[in-house]
Amino acid sequence: MTTDTIQSPQMDAILQRLHLLETALLTQDPAMKSHVGEMHKLLISHEELVHLLSVEQISKLMEAQQLITNTVLVGSMTGKAGKASASKKSTGLNMGDL
Repeated sequence: MTTDTIQSPQMDAILQRLHLLETALLTQDPAMKSHVGEMHKLLISHEELVHLLSVEQISKLMEAQQLITNTVLVGSMTGKAGKASASKKSTGLNMGDL
């Protein structure tokens, strides 16, 4: 089952917001923050619909959220050295510092 086969007003609203968000990402639209906020509200109020989004759709939402909050997920920094190295890069601390 894909998002193309789901018929509900809530899913339509989420897909519409997602389309606006993708456009805002391409154009660096300042309204991106409001689109992310509305998506967040919709997905919280209808959390079952999150499971119907594709990986690509979720990654677009995460890309926009990281852009507007100026954050980087530690997992996205992980290379061959592993998550411990990524954690050290992001915090500057290691286990000996604790």
